[in-house]
Amino acid sequence: MTTESSSLVVVEAISKVAAALIEAAALIGIETTWCRDGADALLAVGAHPPSALVVAARTEAVSAARISAAVRNRWSLPILVGAAPGEEELAREALAVGASAVIVRPYDIAAIAPFALNSNGRQPEESGLFVAGPIRVDRRGYETKVGDRYVELTQRELELLIFLIVNQGTVTSTEEISQAVWGHPAETNTVAVHVKRLRQKLGADPEHGEYIRTVRGAGYRLAPSICA
Repeated sequence: MTTESSSLVVVEAISKVAAALIEAAALIGIETTWCRDGADALLAVGAHPPSALVVAARTEAVSAARISAAVRNRWSLPILVGAAPGEEELAREALAVGASAVIVRPYDIAAIAPFALNSNGRQPEESGLFVAGPIRVDRRGYETKVGDRYVELTQRELELLIFLIVNQGTVTSTEEISQAVWGHPAETNTVAVHVKRLRQKLGADPEHGEYIRTVRGAGYRLAPSICA
């Protein structure tokens, strides 16, 4: 159940994207303050800290990374970076300085609501959360859920999944995955085996099919339906 104290500040330059999120949030009782640029967002957060902050990866005046760093320096509220295809590097920069998670933009309120409230209307733990469609990973708690189902992953599988979520919308090569997850080049078969095991554990459903797709000759990516 939501409460009147549940609120969002959204940094979004495109009015159509902002309006859709405002409407969806209102339907579940979350009040939204819309800011077109980062400077206005910092003023809004300072005046009335929200339950969560949603920042488009590409912003005007003040970058998503600078907004994230400034907010994190004073508040522990969840900071969600909305990334469209091609904006993954901007999202990673924001994560590096304090953002909590990367979510797909345009937005799905189902991916945002858990950060703004829980069943008691309180903020959930915000650090180290990564969301893509029905997949939710809590790095700090080493916990992974697909919908309502808990999935037990090894450390390598967890880091692999987080890497794919951060890079959702793009194809990542075996070399990129091995460097990010293992910290050094790994054998192609090593990456393939871990992807296969992770794919089996995540499972599939009628809407998305398999959550991890192989792009022959290029690498791996999350299912496009998750990233849409």
